[in-house]
Amino acid sequence: MSSRIDLRLSPSVSVGLIATLPWLALLAFVLTAASESRPWMLFFVPVAGTGAILHFRRFGLLRGKRSVTGLALEAGELQAQFSGREAIPVQPCRSSRLGPMLTLLKLRPTGSRLGAYYLILLAPGPWPGGNVCPDQFRRLRQWLRLGQSQSSI
Repeated sequence: MSSRIDLRLSPSVSVGLIATLPWLALLAFVLTAASESRPWMLFFVPVAGTGAILHFRRFGLLRGKRSVTGLALEAGELQAQFSGREAIPVQPCRSSRLGPMLTLLKLRPTGSRLGAYYLILLAPGPWPGGNVCPDQFRRLRQWLRLGQSQSSI
């Protein structure tokens, strides 16, 4: 089996909606609190709305400076690819969550403790709008679970 993985992300409304869930929960809380005689909480409505829009754009539409548009694995090194920028070597963090249909990845640039890149990978399935190729997604998950050394996790 080849060790090369080339996973391209495509824009997905479903992924964008998943990315906005925390902001929508904040919005629901703010509106509930504001209706309970706390009108000053309405100050947070634009904050929650802006956060939802920015995350939908970044994760769902793959627009923005920090939007990862692909992952490549060559010779045991994982690289994050961006539109209009060079790929950078990254390492997955322990806080990443792997699932058969949905994977949440936190990637840290190799040799750095500052800054991280986040990805939401959604396989095509019972809901429409997956953003990855199922075969490459399976191979990436397999490598993340089994193929890398323990020191890089």
